[in-house]
Amino acid sequence: MKKGLGSLSHLKSWLQSDPITTNDHNLASYDTVEIVILAIGLAMRDIWVTEFPEGFSDIPEWVSNSQFAFHEYEQLSHNAADLVNGYKDTYVS
Repeated sequence: MKKGLGSLSHLKSWLQSDPITTNDHNLASYDTVEIVILAIGLAMRDIWVTEFPEGFSDIPEWVSNSQFAFHEYEQLSHNAADLVNGYKDTYVS
């Protein structure tokens, strides 16, 4: 399993640091939240493609050779839910 920058373990560690909250406990900028959402979404898509490759063409080798189990997909969805739980009622317009 790959470690370091760009790895799933690094992404999960970063998500546990609550990247959408600033030091003064406010919601981070739109750009920051967008990056967090994009990172989670791309990781989830790669895991999905690895599990169900028949629906996709031209899959990059690093995705098709992934060692990640599908339960990582569910774990990322829980990580995303944990991040937004404190804000979903506060910032809805």
